[in-house]
Amino acid sequence: MKRALKILLIFDYPNPPPKEDYGEVLALDGWKCERDVVETLRGLGHEVRVLGIHNHIDPLIAEIRAHPPEIVFNLVEAFAEDREHESSVAGLLELLGVPYTGCRPASLTICRHKAFTKRILTPHHIRVPGSMHFSLGQPPRTLRPLRFPVFVKPLGLEGSDGIAQSSFAETEEACRERVRFLHESLQTDALVEEYIDGRECYSGVLGVDRLRVLPLREMVFTKFPEERPKFATFKAKWDDGFRKRWGIENTFAALPNGLEARIARISRTVFRALELEGCARVDLRVTAENEIYVIEVNPNPNLAADDEIALAAAKAGIAYPQLVQQIVNFGLQRARLDALA
Repeated sequence: MKRALKILLIFDYPNPPPKEDYGEVLALDGWKCERDVVETLRGLGHEVRVLGIHNHIDPLIAEIRAHPPEIVFNLVEAFAEDREHESSVAGLLELLGVPYTGCRPASLTICRHKAFTKRILTPHHIRVPGSMHFSLGQPPRTLRPLRFPVFVKPLGLEGSDGIAQSSFAETEEACRERVRFLHESLQTDALVEEYIDGRECYSGVLGVDRLRVLPLREMVFTKFPEERPKFATFKAKWDDGFRKRWGIENTFAALPNGLEARIARISRTVFRALELEGCARVDLRVTAENEIYVIEVNPNPNLAADDEIALAAAKAGIAYPQLVQQIVNFGLQRARLDALA
């Protein structure tokens, strides 16, 4: 077993943090990922402190100075409930010289802005949907370069926030209406991209210099009307009643010979092109003609014991405690490599 480490686990918290510990907080349903990781790290013998990041950064600095960790397990996705600042917390850890898990600030920023991701991947011969970016308050003037139907998504949100059946637009009028809705209701930029009809697949990748692609996962729609477009809306991901009613399941993909190997090669290329580290998830569409499109990349995927990355790792023979330890090891490995640079 690896030696016991002093680990600080941080996550974004929407309220002023409790004065004592986070036991009662982590026991609530909404914090399963954080709870799973904390319990697993402690089960591995590590000394784990927990800190919720609200809207002041001083407590994080004070915590690190008072109880210097050997590594920070970074589960922060936002600061002051603004996902735009996800990378800022990683940047602070860089400035403080503290090893941490997950991706660096630049990669977090690029992947958050999905339009940037596409620009970087295109020269690497990665298929991506044609797209247009409309900044907050900038209504679409022309959609002429795009082929309909299109898909309208919030540019900087994750977890399918802001994605519903109305995100699928077959006409310019419907597209403009959805862009207006995102601008006004969610106060976010909008990305309009050509809709790729196909299977919804998720490819997990682990590593720093040597990469391992995990078995492919897929969202299937067993009771959904054939004529309706099938994609991961917020309800399709998180609403158990909706998933049961429409037969939406996440399972392991069964693809034709050679196709999963192609996806693995593409996933490694994406991981390296975006300079990702530790753990990431590549979201793809596979068409009826077996064309592979990268839709977006998540550099900070959910690490709950029952979510996509953990389930795919288990299929590959990596038990959940081993997965959590590997993510810690990747952060330490990067710190060592940085020290040698």
